[in-house]
Amino acid sequence: MGLRRRSREKTLQILYSMEFNKNQTIQEAVESYLTYFNIASMKWSDKNEGQANNNNESSEEESVFITYLLTTVKTNLKEIERLIEEAAINWRIERIALIERNILRMSVAELIDENNGVPFKATINEAIDIAKKFGSKESSSFVNGIINKVADIIDIKNKKL
Repeated sequence: MGLRRRSREKTLQILYSMEFNKNQTIQEAVESYLTYFNIASMKWSDKNEGQANNNNESSEEESVFITYLLTTVKTNLKEIERLIEEAAINWRIERIALIERNILRMSVAELIDENNGVPFKATINEAIDIAKKFGSKESSSFVNGIINKVADIIDIKNKKL
């Protein structure tokens, strides 16, 4: 599993936990995650995969990407949710299942940041794969449709190939 995929999965888990602890700061949510998974520090060693990650450079890059995603989601939450609701016709954000909602938030956060260097296709493929892993049978199709619609709304497909 690649560094960015691992980072996105961990970000999803942290965003999910923040749904139940609405007053937590990003730092508190990260610390709770680290404690729960018995991870010693922000080095983000991947104990869930059964492989120690001793490469400090990749650990630091993973930590930076997770922090970037969490911060981008939190900072732009109203705009992200507006775009999701606009794309998900007749669906309020509260009606979307928590896993899908947070995959969408994370993916839309990547889409609205034109300077992050993540291609549109990478964002959507990662979201679909994560939805397959963490969601229900229908999650990947739902996520795919909403992200594509958001991309059309913000006209990102031609900008981030």
